Amino acid sequence: MQDRKRQLSILFPLVGIAILFVLHIGLGKTMLSPEEVIRALFHDDADGGFRHIVWNLRFPRALIAIAAGMMLGTAGAILQVIMRNPLVEPGLIGASSGAVLMAVLWISYAPNALTEFIPPPFIALLGGLSAVMLVYAMNARQQGNGARLALLGVILTAILQSATSLLLLKNQQGLSTIFLWTFGSLNGRGWSSWSMLWPWAAAGLLLAMRYAREAEVLQLGDTAAQGLGLSVNRDRFILLLIATALTAASVSVVGAIGFIGLIGPHIASLLVGRRPVYLFPASALLAALLLLASDWIGQSLTLRLPFPGMENHVTSLPVGGVTTLLGAPFFLYLLRKALVRK
Repeated sequence: MQDRKRQLSILFPLVGIAILFVLHIGLGKTMLSPEEVIRALFHDDADGGFRHIVWNLRFPRALIAIAAGMMLGTAGAILQVIMRNPLVEPGLIGASSGAVLMAVLWISYAPNALTEFIPPPFIALLGGLSAVMLVYAMNARQQGNGARLALLGVILTAILQSATSLLLLKNQQGLSTIFLWTFGSLNGRGWSSWSMLWPWAAAGLLLAMRYAREAEVLQLGDTAAQGLGLSVNRDRFILLLIATALTAASVSVVGAIGFIGLIGPHIASLLVGRRPVYLFPASALLAALLLLASDWIGQSLTLRLPFPGMENHVTSLPVGGVTTLLGAPFFLYLLRKALVRK
């Protein structure tokens, strides 16, 4: 009966995504009603201008928001499970900032021949994995101390973000575009970005669901997991690699969007509990819903870029700004609870 309730709980974010997907596509300088959006999506006799706006501009952006949200939500859930720490999320343990730093280094200084041959997600993966492993190693003796792990991640993230800022100051060509990308933005993302993102999303999400059973055994503790025949170190590393790959691939396309990987799994755990077989898909769907909603809010607000030569350029608020405004108070609340318990 309990499993039945959990399965039904997963349907609610699916319905929310479907509704918000239509509303998201209708929002912009050219406002479209839900009827016009549906007509442009499914009827060939729809207005040609509307079809172009929907199919070439807004539809891929909405798909990217959903895919990136699912990737970050699943990554956050995996990290919380394998580290047995509800405060963990990709942006708080260096995965996002490490991926951004390596990607900026690669884009700024690597020869064009190499950048065309080796795509950014591979380079971002290297940076994200290195950062996560460093935080994990520094906290190896106190894995149960959630506040300490979070603080270590915040410190490393600040250092990596400072290094990224220095690199951007030295290489100001295309500064406005890179700035929005490091902050987390879906502005200007289209079918080319989708083609880069979806293979990583599909592979990473499928692998995460494949290893959900192993993650569930890991929750019992290392001794119990070994007693049940699990190769603890190997499976924990595989899950860590999956979470980092999901984060890094998302960062390479939409930038460092924070807190989605924290909020999604927490709401999911309230709905379906902490069993990874239910937590992973629920976290993916809820994080996708949150990111889609955040981008919808961001498009309703405008930002004037302060860069030379672009003073009159106005763009919508980056989605990373919205998620930070939503997630920072949520994280402080969780951190306070963890400190009180200690």
